[in-house]
Amino acid sequence: MTKRLLLVLTEFPPSFGGMQTHAIELSRWLHDRGYHVEVATYRLEEGPAGIPALPFAVHRVMSRVAYQANLRKLAQLARAMNADLIYSSTVYYGELSEQTGVPILCRSAGNDVLRPWIAWPFRVGSRVLDLPWIERQVYRRWKNWDWPTRLEGMMLERRAAMMRSSAKRMEWIFANSAFTEELLKDAEVSGDRVEVLPGGVDVRFFADGCSSRAELGMSEEHFYLLTACRLVEKKGLDTLVEAVGLLRDRGVKLRLLIAGEGGSRRRIEETVARLGLSQSILLLGYVDRERLRGYLQVSDLFVLSSREVVDARTGLRDAETMGRVLCEASACGLPVVTTCSGGIPSVIQDGWNGLLAEPGSVEDLAEKIEAIWRDRELGMRLGRNGLGQARERFDWPVLFAAHESAIEKTLASKG
Repeated sequence: MTKRLLLVLTEFPPSFGGMQTHAIELSRWLHDRGYHVEVATYRLEEGPAGIPALPFAVHRVMSRVAYQANLRKLAQLARAMNADLIYSSTVYYGELSEQTGVPILCRSAGNDVLRPWIAWPFRVGSRVLDLPWIERQVYRRWKNWDWPTRLEGMMLERRAAMMRSSAKRMEWIFANSAFTEELLKDAEVSGDRVEVLPGGVDVRFFADGCSSRAELGMSEEHFYLLTACRLVEKKGLDTLVEAVGLLRDRGVKLRLLIAGEGGSRRRIEETVARLGLSQSILLLGYVDRERLRGYLQVSDLFVLSSREVVDARTGLRDAETMGRVLCEASACGLPVVTTCSGGIPSVIQDGWNGLLAEPGSVEDLAEKIEAIWRDRELGMRLGRNGLGQARERFDWPVLFAAHESAIEKTLASKG
């Protein structure tokens, strides 16, 4: 008998990012393996342009604001399709196991535990906020509203409590790093129901293509550093820019390419100008997946200078819980210099497939970059090891085989 799975994938195409890629690839894998798959995801903010044709049902019914309404709708979907199991891309829907009698397992990317994004965690008002035209207006303004301190505190406390309660109801949780595993332990989730499963990269995609520096506007004589990330405080780009300035002063000739957009762009541009690095650093802005692959294939070194930050008002932490782009760099055989922050050490082992610097240390980051600049054989060795690890540990088939194993074990135990 065909096994029926409801996949609760909050991020799903046509929006694009690491979570969306994971969601679509997992859905296709399970469908191709013979499961009856149906996906529940957020309603579209705009029109239907860019939605891929898929061989399974996608229910775009979830609200980005009304969490309690989502629970009701997901329970209805599970009953309507007679689901045998529910899989969630966050830890937030464990309550469905009691509402439906169906086992549920999930993947945690860490930020769902660190900063629970359950927008409106209360039952009161949930049905009203679920009305599409009201939701659109509220969601567009949500992040800009300055909540009174007392209400903000109540909401944060309620969100965290709901997250913990939900996570404890999961039959199985895939944590994307040892860092995320510790976060779940702090949330009092039993360790025997958590498995660390880092990675998530299409190795074949990053092996394809044959980009040249010329077509990307890069010169042959320079040593190129590449970073790709949102331009936000957590990514530590100020540390990286200052490290490039320090290396220039030491006579190390480099070019840094920064791919991505975000709220810190103006501050980064000001730092580049202040240090006189406009000839050494280029902000590329948004770079699509194919073009990013090209930059990864022809650069000399990938750098991610992440650090943990804490919101002064709310106390919420923000950290690099794994760093999927590090898996992508490794899949291109590109050596990596990054920091020992958050979940990064679950992907990059110092001296094996990259070098780890102290978060926020300009001197240490510059030293690690210079080491690879001076020793090209070191960089080649790190890149080879990284590619091997990407194939053996981080490739989609490896991750999805682990998912299928967990699904089968859960179904067998409930059968």
